[in-house]
Amino acid sequence: MSEEGGVIDDTTDVLDSDEITMPNEEQLELAERIIVRLNPPSRTAISKMIHAKAKVVGAIFTGYAVFWWLAVLQVEDNTNFESIFFGPDFVTITIVAPCLVFLGSLLSDFSRELGQLFPGLVSGIMFVLAVLYTFEPAIMGMVDEISMNSGLWMSFRLTVLCATVLFAAKLLIDAWLLGWVKTLMEHYPDLDFSDNGVETLTLDELDSETEA
Repeated sequence: MSEEGGVIDDTTDVLDSDEITMPNEEQLELAERIIVRLNPPSRTAISKMIHAKAKVVGAIFTGYAVFWWLAVLQVEDNTNFESIFFGPDFVTITIVAPCLVFLGSLLSDFSRELGQLFPGLVSGIMFVLAVLYTFEPAIMGMVDEISMNSGLWMSFRLTVLCATVLFAAKLLIDAWLLGWVKTLMEHYPDLDFSDNGVETLTLDELDSETEA
């Protein structure tokens, strides 16, 4: 009888230890927000979604590099354009503006998912600077600082580069968030989907499933 009691106690201890090692409330809330927004149809579909998004991001960045090489490095611009915002030239702007968009997207999603104020403020500043850099050549062309055609051509290339990076950044961030959810569910197998949310099996539910 004592041996049976010891087995029961050991089983209860195992279940209790499993319950203690469950993720905290903040992790569950973050996982639920990600699942609700990205809406994976099932647990197994997360890996497929990560793969699909990562593949598209790789293709986009490859196209971005080819476009930058052909439309910026291989084109001789007769205008010696320098921005009034800290003075970078056009080639430097084609690097700085997309980087601002990429970092701004990271901070924006970080602020949205975690509810942080400061990253959102910084992302707003980065997006504004990127917009200023992108449309500054066209505005300079309108006020006869440079030729209209040169200004529009530079702004067009910057728009394509920034828009491409913005789209790729969104997909990359979504893939990273899905990867985090996937890792969380691998560490805690008792997590499950419930109406596009995350549900944690309690000790009573584990007992009922064991009895069934």
